[in-house]
Order: sequence, then structure tokens, then C-alpha cells
Amino acid sequence: MKSVPISDLRQRVAEVLEEVHESDEPTVVLQRSRKAAYLVSPQRYERDQAELSTLRRALFLSEVREAEAEYQAGAAHEFDDVEALIEELKG
Repeated sequence: MKSVPISDLRQRVAEVLEEVHESDEPTVVLQRSRKAAYLVSPQRYERDQAELSTLRRALFLSEVREAEAEYQAGAAHEFDDVEALIEELKG
């Protein structure tokens, strides 16, 4: 992954953005030698967001199926109030 100090970014914004777009790899912006931000191309960002959305949906559906299976097996917990449910979820 490329990195660019924020001082360099200020001086050559157009060039750095062109490099980000052409390489399709994130570039980390450093401020005082620490990560301050990441620059990514719009295509990369949109692709990553779509993938993340797909993975979240798959995880959600998996958890729903697991809960349905527990309910069907009679292994689902019943709670009298919301506080008890919250405590169970906290672990």
C-alpha cells in the first residue's frame, strides 16, 4: 500500500489522486507519521461497499436461520422482559 505525507498531498493533490485512480489501491495519508486517512478510487470504494453489504446480508440470514433452527428444536430462550434479553445478549 502506498503512503503519502499530508504535506506532499497538499502540494500535489491532482497527481496523488491520479495515482490512486490508476492503481486501484488505497493510499494512506500520513500526518505526523500516523495514519490520518485513506484515499481510494470511487470504483474501489463502491466495489468494497457492495461486497460489505453482501457479506452483512449473508451473516444476517445465517443468524436468522440459526435462530429459526433453535426455535424449531425447542432450544430458544424465552424472556419475560427486555432487560433479561439484553443481559443474555451481553453474555
